[in-house]
Amino acid sequence: MAQALQRQQPPQQQHHPVLVGAPRNLQPPPVPGRGSAPFLLQRSDDDFLASTFAQLRDADAHATLRSLVAAQRNKSGVLKLFQPVQRQFHLALIEAWCDTPGLPRLDPKRIASAGFVVRRLRSDAHGAWIEGWMSRRGVLQGWARVERLGPAGADPDMQRRLPAPRLGAALDRAFTQLALEPADAWLEEKTHPLFLAPPDVCAAAAKTLYCGIVPTSSGELAATPAPESETFGDSFGADSADFINHLVEPLRGDGMDFPFAGNALKTAWVDALGEPGGIQPPGISNADWAVLNANPGNLAMKRFVTLLRQLASEFDAFGTSPASAAVYARLQVIQLPLKRRDGETTDHFVDAGSFLRAAVRLVIERDPGAPAPEMPRAWPALSDADKRALRSCLSSAMRARFATVKGAPGRYDEPGAKYILLAFVRLKPEGTCPARTVWAEPSEAFVIAPWYEGAGAPPVQIAMPDPTDRGFLAGLKPNVSFVVPPSLQNLMSGNPKDMLDGKGSTGNLTLGWICSFNIPIITICAFISLNIFLSLFDLFFRWMLFIKICIPFPKRSDGNG
Repeated sequence: MAQALQRQQPPQQQHHPVLVGAPRNLQPPPVPGRGSAPFLLQRSDDDFLASTFAQLRDADAHATLRSLVAAQRNKSGVLKLFQPVQRQFHLALIEAWCDTPGLPRLDPKRIASAGFVVRRLRSDAHGAWIEGWMSRRGVLQGWARVERLGPAGADPDMQRRLPAPRLGAALDRAFTQLALEPADAWLEEKTHPLFLAPPDVCAAAAKTLYCGIVPTSSGELAATPAPESETFGDSFGADSADFINHLVEPLRGDGMDFPFAGNALKTAWVDALGEPGGIQPPGISNADWAVLNANPGNLAMKRFVTLLRQLASEFDAFGTSPASAAVYARLQVIQLPLKRRDGETTDHFVDAGSFLRAAVRLVIERDPGAPAPEMPRAWPALSDADKRALRSCLSSAMRARFATVKGAPGRYDEPGAKYILLAFVRLKPEGTCPARTVWAEPSEAFVIAPWYEGAGAPPVQIAMPDPTDRGFLAGLKPNVSFVVPPSLQNLMSGNPKDMLDGKGSTGNLTLGWICSFNIPIITICAFISLNIFLSLFDLFFRWMLFIKICIPFPKRSDGNG
């Protein structure tokens, strides 16, 4: 049927050639018969659109515009664009002209719309490809290969890719239905508008100019998770050296002796590991303290705590997901020998799953109702087959955990990703010539600077009040209130030293509280605390020279002598 329908389509005429690219008065002459990439500006002035249009009107200001072309690069030499939070803004400028003798400007009345897309460059060991930010029937799908839209140069709008209505209602419906049968036919790529410059700007330049703001940040999230290979990577699989080395020894399948075998597990042992200065904490016997201070016992206890934390946090081994259940079932197969009591001649065992779940409840979750399990003697060395089976379950659980924590992928949330910008104009149909989309050449590949990176703009200044001015302080009124639950209020009302020693109590108060403060005073406290902690951390990171610059300036006279 498709072939029969295609035979009935009449031949279509074409527009005369049209080219799209950077304004020709802002760049070297284009290659004959070809357009060029859009002109990317980087501006830090607030009213950057008005400034750009004013400089486009004035031929003498074109040199200034050329100096504002985005040119900053990262350490790898890749073009770098900045985010609005860094007080830098990027504009895309294009021109449309006719590829006929004299290269005249294209009449804007012939253009239905203009815009651009931002695409992501990807590669792996098997090759390279380009992705677009896609949606299907209004639902964001995330990044997907652009070839799924159709042939190169296909319009990103699904409706515009459908056959033009030319053969009558019945045949048009048949062609449309046929075109929409593939699932990818419903894909649409996110586009951003390019706006026609004001008429006087186009007239002064004798060109048809379009301008648009390049988005370098986005809060958009895909409705479905990204592919596992993209979110988690292929170099951290169950058999990879990085994954195996990350695991604590028992989870690798290696044998390990447990400390305090035969004794009920105590949270005090774990707390004692973090005591500063080697001071014996209360609640720890001399014998236990001697074990924790000796290298074998101290190291074994730390490995045990790491085992509990990895299982509970990284692998969610005691959760309710299928991946968690698989890890727990694998742990139940591993039998841990218990210490023999007086008169016993045979070993007793506890499965690792039951023991570790009880230990996590007591040590990690600090459940006051959790019973204290007996510490086994050792974790046995596993066979190669059992090691691989355990690692496989752990790897699957970590991937599932990672997908849950990461959530839906955002548009620009991959650090260091490379992008390109492609501009287009959509020509209106003329006579028997159908509408068509004309693309410019792709821009140079670029990265988006992380939000914390400086972009050269002057810092935002915040005036601090003078905390020694009693008259000023007397005029301050609380302008923010916190509703404090009874338990937190009782904890904050206790002895600060008890809080530092971990002895704070939430008490039995049942009254809630509303505490009001003044935001400038909160700012002063935060500023003082920040400087204290910066000085402490500078002992390790040596970062003060880079992140804090203080310059004195004379206090202005108020003119009253």
